[in-house]
Amino acid sequence: MSSWLCLGPLGTGALGLMLPGADASQILVGTEMENLRSIAKGIGVIGGLMLWGYGLWWLIIAVMMTWRYLRQGLPFNMGWWGFTFPIGVYSVATLTVAQQTGLHVFAIMGGALVVALALFWLIVTVRTLHGAYDDYLFVAPCLSSETGHVEPRKTAADAQGMGLT
Repeated sequence: MSSWLCLGPLGTGALGLMLPGADASQILVGTEMENLRSIAKGIGVIGGLMLWGYGLWWLIIAVMMTWRYLRQGLPFNMGWWGFTFPIGVYSVATLTVAQQTGLHVFAIMGGALVVALALFWLIVTVRTLHGAYDDYLFVAPCLSSETGHVEPRKTAADAQGMGLT
């Protein structure tokens, strides 16, 4: 799951470069730096594309690593929520690249990422509700019946045996 986390700062960084660059045409009007409007936009787009490209590399790595662990039986846990923010911010960055460059391929990729994000949200929400209901998700292994805490009705291993993870 941690391989997805790098995608968040890269998407945020790309947005952080592209959005002020795009707004420079309005912000710098009537100032001594009015002539720098197109330069600011160009720097924003180029810098944003560089970070976006690096993010694409991390996205590919994260998908490959996650696929590998899913094939080995990656159990569900609360760490799966770590998928949502990085995919969300990278989706917004991709759609911003599409808007600022006018290249349709980025709009298609951004749309695909938004669909993937919606699917992840749905999967993780359903799995979290199921785990909470069956009382196997919010278990602290460091707590036991010796400390006075009640054992859960089901464990993650029980859920795995039922094909829920």
